[in-house]
Amino acid sequence: MLRMPSAHVTDFARRNLERFRATSAASELEDDKHLWTVVEWSWTHGPPLRVRLRSDLGRITDFVMDESGRWRMEQPGS
Repeated sequence: MLRMPSAHVTDFARRNLERFRATSAASELEDDKHLWTVVEWSWTHGPPLRVRLRSDLGRITDFVMDESGRWRMEQPGS
């Protein structure tokens, strides 16, 4: 499951989250048996864009979109 922020966010932040939500990675997280919560995200016009997620097991995963529009996954501390 993927839990997106429900609080009011700026237009840029909302668009950035929508861009992430449209990725295949977000679709895979939706289908995961674990809960993934978006805990940090870019609030300014990008790229680069960054979305940080935390699983219900405490695992942190970042997704970063570069200048070419390609998303990559990073696991801090790995």
